[in-house]
Amino acid sequence: MKRLYTTKNFKSWSQFLHFVDNLSDNWFFRGQSNSEWDLKSSLERTCFFRLHDGIEHSFLIDFQRGAKNFLTEKELPENIIEWLALMQHHGAPTRLLDFTKSPYIASYFAFENVDIKKKTIAVWAINCDVLAERAIQYLDLRHSEEIEKARSSYSDEDFEKTRRKLTDKDFEDLFFRNDKSCILPVEPFKMNKRYALQQSIFISPGNSYETFMEQLEFLEDDVEKTVVKLCLPTSLKNEVLRNLQKMNINRASIFPDLGGYSIGLKMKYNLTLSMNEYLERQAKLLKDRKFNLYP
Repeated sequence: MKRLYTTKNFKSWSQFLHFVDNLSDNWFFRGQSNSEWDLKSSLERTCFFRLHDGIEHSFLIDFQRGAKNFLTEKELPENIIEWLALMQHHGAPTRLLDFTKSPYIASYFAFENVDIKKKTIAVWAINCDVLAERAIQYLDLRHSEEIEKARSSYSDEDFEKTRRKLTDKDFEDLFFRNDKSCILPVEPFKMNKRYALQQSIFISPGNSYETFMEQLEFLEDDVEKTVVKLCLPTSLKNEVLRNLQKMNINRASIFPDLGGYSIGLKMKYNLTLSMNEYLERQAKLLKDRKFNLYP
């Protein structure tokens, strides 16, 4: 398969920040600790992926049957997107890929458990406005009479947002048909606290038997401007995580439980400056003061 997405390499954290700070709010991000990895759903990484076309549906039914033993009637999801989000939250394999609206949170996930033997991490960026619009066109989800009805009911700005949004029913139909090769953004109405803190959104393949990267090809000529892989050296790990710590982006803030706090505390101590790093920093401060960079 051709690598049609765009790749950008950055030598420094400041270069990366300058780039992402100039992107519009339409871009969503996913951090991966090895830039050589493709985008893959948790379902794609199972042993039963491609076992047969209905395997995902069978797994969902088994999960729903078991989940009813642990959830109250009020807690039960109301549609397929919410069921898949619940499964994803609890570690069950689904076709969904976790993305975030924050490039900083994506960077945290990329660097948190990075293998320094690898040269670079990747923060994948996808323009979800373009993605949604192309998916709606590809799936032919909006008939002319529906468009005119929406246009008469909303302001121009609201109409444009509605026109580019896939409904829960759209996704449910797509899920059960399971025969379209495309990629689309999905966002459940109910979001648990963790996903809310992580500013999460999901990107979903149109079917469960082709790989995520294969289905990206539906974008054709738009793929290079819609999907970008941003690469950074793994050697920047401590600098990046310390910088993110100042933004209050750490394991404790995005996993608000005792486990998150414990791992976050460990990370905080791991990022403590060594004596050599401390002396180098003090020397730099003295040099900066010499040249009047500080009052």
